[in-house]
Amino acid sequence: MRIFIKDYSLFNLAIKLPYIKKYLVDIKKKLEIITNDGEYYIDNHKTYKIVINDKDIVLHDNYFENFSLLLDYSYSEMIETSQVPNYNIEMVTNYLYFSLNKNSKIKFVVNSINDNIDDIINLSPLDFFMETDGNIDINVPIYKHEINVFLSLLN
Repeated sequence: MRIFIKDYSLFNLAIKLPYIKKYLVDIKKKLEIITNDGEYYIDNHKTYKIVINDKDIVLHDNYFENFSLLLDYSYSEMIETSQVPNYNIEMVTNYLYFSLNKNSKIKFVVNSINDNIDDIINLSPLDFFMETDGNIDINVPIYKHEINVFLSLLN
C-alpha cells in the first residue's frame, strides 16, 4: 500500500529534506526501463516486467494539520522476462527510504535522479510517498503516530 500526500509539492519536499535526513535508513539505485509495452526493472542481472494491478484510491481529508492523504491499494507484480522491447527509455533512479526506527511498518520514500545522493540539500525529488508492506488501518495509534511524525516534519 502506498500513501500519498495530496497537493504537497516536490518543491516543498526538497526544502524539507534536510529535516528528515536523520531518518534515512536505506538507499537503492534502480535501473528502470520505460517502453510502449510497459515498465521494466533490472535487478541482480535479472529483468522483470512490472505489472500494476489497479485498486481503489481512498481519500482521507484533513488527516493531520490540513494534510489530506490518498491511500492507494494498488499493487505491482514483477514477472521475470528475458527481453525488453527495442524502443525504450532507460532511467537510473535512487530510492531513499526513511523510517522512524527499525521496527517501523511505514517507510517514507523519495525517488530522485541525482547522482550525488549524499548531498540531500540539493536533491531534486521526482516522486515521494509512504509505503507499507501490506494494507494497514492508518487510524491505528502506532501507524497514525508514524505518519503524523513525517507529516509534521514536512509542515
